[in-house]
Amino acid sequence: MNYPQGTSRGRTLLLALATGLALPSAVASAQHIQATVLIETTDQAPVSMDYWATDKGVRIDLAQPQRMSIVWISGPPPKMLIIQHANRRYTEIGEQMFQMMQQMMQQMAAGGASTTGAIDVENLTFEPTGQTQTVSSWTASEVRITGMEAAQNAMLWIASDLDTGLFDLLARMTEPLDAMQMPLLGGGTTGPERLMQFRHIADAAGLPDGGVVRLTATDPNGATEITLQSLERAPFSEDPLVPPTGYEPAQMPGGAFPE
Repeated sequence: MNYPQGTSRGRTLLLALATGLALPSAVASAQHIQATVLIETTDQAPVSMDYWATDKGVRIDLAQPQRMSIVWISGPPPKMLIIQHANRRYTEIGEQMFQMMQQMMQQMAAGGASTTGAIDVENLTFEPTGQTQTVSSWTASEVRITGMEAAQNAMLWIASDLDTGLFDLLARMTEPLDAMQMPLLGGGTTGPERLMQFRHIADAAGLPDGGVVRLTATDPNGATEITLQSLERAPFSEDPLVPPTGYEPAQMPGGAFPE
C-alpha cells in the first residue's frame, strides 16, 4: 500500500487512526444492516460509501479516490483491515500498532493537536417546516435546525416510518470513520470527516422521531448534503468482515509512521 511519508503527514494519519481507540464500540446490535450513503460537498467529488454492520464490526466500501474497503472489528483488542481491491491485497492493523498510535496521539494532544470539533448540542432546536420531500424511497418531512455555528444553516429530512437512519448508522460507524480521516483518503473536509462533524446532532434534545434520510448544511465555505440512499436488514450470505477469497496480506511499510 502507499502510505503518506514525512513526519507531519505520517502523524496526521496516526492521529486519525488513533482517535477511534478513545471511543467505545457502538456496534452492539446483532442486527445485520447494509446501507449506502452519498456525501456531496461543494468543490469536491461526491463520495459514495457502502456500509455493512454485524454484531462484530463494520465494513465501509469506497470507490474514491481508489476502490478500497476499511473493516473495523471490535475488540478487545480492536483490529482494522485496509483492503485494496485493485491489487487484491489487504493490510491488518492490530493491537501492537494501536498501542503505538495511542502513544503518538497522547503526545500530539499534549502538544495542542485537536480533532474534529463537536457541535454544541445544548443550543440546537428543531422546527418542522411542514414541507415533505421524496428522498430515495422514503417520504420525509423537512426539519430546520437552529443554533448551529455562526453563519451555518442546516436542515434534516426525517422519515417517520423508518426506525434506523443516518444518525443510527453514524453511532455504529464512529470508530471506522475516525480511522478514515487520513491523508490516504484525502483528509480535511472529505466525506468521512464531514460525517463526523454532524454526528453530535443525534445527541440533541428534541430531535423528532423517525429516521434521518438527508442532512444539508451550508456556510460561507459551501454546502454539504448527506443522503441515505438505501438500507436493508437481512443476514449476510457471506461474512463482510473478512478479506475476499484470493486476497493476499501486505506488510505495513517501515517508514509509514515516523517517530
